[in-house]
Amino acid sequence: MYPSVNNLLSRGFVLIFLCVYNATPAFAQQFKLTQGIAITEFNYQNEQGQNVQGLKSGSGLAFALAFHKASLVDSAKYKLDQTPFAIYLGQNPKIAKMLSMINYDLGLQFTQLNAVGDIQNNAFSYQTDYIGLHGKLGVRIPLPWKFSLNLQGIASANKIVHGNQLLMNHYVDLTEDAQFAQIKMMAGYGAEFEKRFSDKLAGFFSYQQTQTLNANPVGQSTLHFKPTMFSVGIRILN
Repeated sequence: MYPSVNNLLSRGFVLIFLCVYNATPAFAQQFKLTQGIAITEFNYQNEQGQNVQGLKSGSGLAFALAFHKASLVDSAKYKLDQTPFAIYLGQNPKIAKMLSMINYDLGLQFTQLNAVGDIQNNAFSYQTDYIGLHGKLGVRIPLPWKFSLNLQGIASANKIVHGNQLLMNHYVDLTEDAQFAQIKMMAGYGAEFEKRFSDKLAGFFSYQQTQTLNANPVGQSTLHFKPTMFSVGIRILN
């Protein structure tokens, strides 16, 4: 049997991660790899600004590989430095502690944003693959027994690379559809519940919800995406 597309995608992201990690010097920053599902709600408005009924959420795969900065301030390092900023932090430990809790991600993501529906007894489905860049700014709250909770704000830019709509027994190429082909800017929030297993490895469950930021031009139809993602991941520590 040939491997499924999902298995190939999973293996591909793992291989990319291993290549990047093995090629990175020991003093480099951390990396995160996540895999999960995206449950996407499509909100479609016609030219009159009316919401089209009959669309239902669909599920798809979600992968991400990200560079991770665990803290804006290294509390051990700034105590040894004599720069004006380090001296300022030494005189303001509360600010130093707050900055040490702030972290961020910069990375690549692959997301399948899918939906199904029916209108007047005509069934249809959307199957789309998007690749994008994302940034996350978080606050990591330490918990007992090496657990932590990371609360995040999220922004991303996504471009369709493949997509089909099944409509009345024929397929439509969505990469040629302006509603799908435009770059989708998204923003939202998320949370990661993390457990640190060793000095080199942490694992986490994550939840995030984002939505497109497209405006609704008068006299034009508009499509909004609202994906909710559930993922598991690992964080490779320095």
